[in-house]
Amino acid sequence: MSSERYLKMIESVERKVNHLDATFHERTNSILKYVSEMLRTMKAGPGDLMENTLRSIKTDLDKLKMSVTERLERPTMRDSVDGGDFHADATLDSRLSLMETQIKNIMSGVDSIVSIISEVKTRNSARTYTTKSDLGLDSMTLINEFRKTLHESKRKCDCKSGRVDRSERYPTDCHEIQMQGFNVSGIYKIKPDDMEPFYVLCDLTTAGGGWTVLQNRFDGSQDFYKSWNDYKNGFGNLAGEFWLGLEKLNYLTNQKLYELRIEMETQHGQEAYAGFSVFTVGPELEGYRISTLGTYYGTAGDSLSYHAGQKFSTMDSDNDEWKDGGCAIEHGGAWWYKECDKSNLNGKYSTTADEHRGQSIYWISFKGPNFPLTKTKMMIKPLPASRPNDLVEQSRKIIESSKQRTKATETQVSRPKETNSGYDANKFHRDGRKEFFTSYA
Repeated sequence: MSSERYLKMIESVERKVNHLDATFHERTNSILKYVSEMLRTMKAGPGDLMENTLRSIKTDLDKLKMSVTERLERPTMRDSVDGGDFHADATLDSRLSLMETQIKNIMSGVDSIVSIISEVKTRNSARTYTTKSDLGLDSMTLINEFRKTLHESKRKCDCKSGRVDRSERYPTDCHEIQMQGFNVSGIYKIKPDDMEPFYVLCDLTTAGGGWTVLQNRFDGSQDFYKSWNDYKNGFGNLAGEFWLGLEKLNYLTNQKLYELRIEMETQHGQEAYAGFSVFTVGPELEGYRISTLGTYYGTAGDSLSYHAGQKFSTMDSDNDEWKDGGCAIEHGGAWWYKECDKSNLNGKYSTTADEHRGQSIYWISFKGPNFPLTKTKMMIKPLPASRPNDLVEQSRKIIESSKQRTKATETQVSRPKETNSGYDANKFHRDGRKEFFTSYA
């Protein structure tokens, strides 16, 4: 965009101004040092000595000129043999003429030097010497004013009508990228509210497009058994397998109302998807918990509502409700584990049911853990102005369980029974419409 090029141009000019500033100070210091030495020498008296020396040189040159003139006025020597002119006199006359011209030039230069020295001495006695601090103050004032103008221009580019006009610089998500006319899925740069710009993978074709991809797995090239910091900051390659990062999820999902879509595929090519009308991730202070989860829709079944309200857990940060161990270590992944899970999309990549049993990628309501998934994609998109009635008829009721696992014979994939006690549903209003979903306090 033109504004981005303008910002780059301003940044380039600012770098050049900094370089100019450094160069200016360096050369100013050098000149001030030279002038100080010169004035100190002149105050000590050598200036008069120099002037006397130049006058002495001028006197010697005058004597030389007089001697040459006398030589030229002497009678011309003649040859006694043939009566012809002595040819050496003509050559000597030419050389002396050239020398006279050169001497005149030298004298002119000497007079000029004497005049300059006299002028410097006169100015020094007539006014106070400008100190280094005075000169530096003027230059710094000029440079600071120029910088202020640059910053003001940059601020005017960033702001419009008293607010930050982010759409002019970077879109806030992939949906805004699609609204700008882009329709090819790929890697784009976005800037969510209150966050520095970063790159994301945009799916601009699936289910109407406009999806910002949070997680992508399809070949097992990336290890997902990572630490808390890895999941916080994100890892992998946007052109391959990756996890975008919990911190980015928090900023993204709290700047607007977003729906979540999870696509999955088995090793036999069977495909399904699960969608949730609203999805919000809390801050790190709350363990990046799923703070809001809306109504389910799709073909894969609901295996995420069990995890609603739960904090995120990794192999080095156990935040689940299982008292006998850590779900992340037990199931070889990282997730919003409860006691322990009904979905494990960040588990170990497997191509067969016997490999990494109980620690593979699975979605209980779609094939189960004995049929590991080989492809998963998690992505979000802002809610449209209106939703189908089947997604807003009722709020999502999620169950909070406080029971511990007491039986040693329980399987690795824990499925505690759900009760009718749960979180209260709250009504939210956005864009002139009403959307029902559950918010976990």
